[in-house]
Amino acid sequence: MAATDVPQDPTEEEALALFKAVEEKFPSKTVGDDKWYVLTFAAMVGGGGHEFAPLLYKELIKRPEYQTSEQRQALMRRIRETLLKLVSVAGVCKPLDAIFDIDAVTAPKDKDYSFSREGWQCDEENRKRGFAWQDRLYKHNQGAIDNALSSQKDFGRNNHWKHEFCTDTLVDWISKNISYGLYLSDHSIINDVETELTVLGGIMIQNLPRETGWHLRGTRRIGVSKVDVETIHQCVSEPRPSSKF
Repeated sequence: MAATDVPQDPTEEEALALFKAVEEKFPSKTVGDDKWYVLTFAAMVGGGGHEFAPLLYKELIKRPEYQTSEQRQALMRRIRETLLKLVSVAGVCKPLDAIFDIDAVTAPKDKDYSFSREGWQCDEENRKRGFAWQDRLYKHNQGAIDNALSSQKDFGRNNHWKHEFCTDTLVDWISKNISYGLYLSDHSIINDVETELTVLGGIMIQNLPRETGWHLRGTRRIGVSKVDVETIHQCVSEPRPSSKF
């Protein structure tokens, strides 16, 4: 590929234009006007654009609803929770880089030192919460997924891997206890819809049609209308200035 064919990194102006386009398209009247940026952070960071996370943060704190340190700390908790949940579908490094980048532009008085998972236990109650949230999204379709993985036991389910409170495969244990238990079933900072927006945006931006389909369906199952789900899909598919995000 010639040097002139290499896609250029998007500029800050292009990124700001994308933020504006997503906010204008997002179904705020029905889904909520403080949720568009949750989807944007998830898709942007999941797609490799973590260096633009502080730009979005700086734009948000210009708004009248984020003028006190307490308001900015609450915003930071929501952003941090979005990025923490993104780890479950995009890995650690991209969200971690976004956190470092945002922290570098956060005023000392606006930093939040709370610890959302303090006291968390990988116990039966955690597993039940994880299973309950997973079941809300997948319902009867979970059985077909388990059946498809019956000959891929490293990714599926069998009765040979034992834990003190379960007899599942390691991956199923991680899914119930960590992905859904630790990360995704906690709705104390961002709610159920915002959690699914995070997962959907983080998956869709990676061009994963199967898993995208699962979570488009899951978003419907937690109460978001068909029209709004399609609009959310369009937000993530909004033409981007570069393949970087």
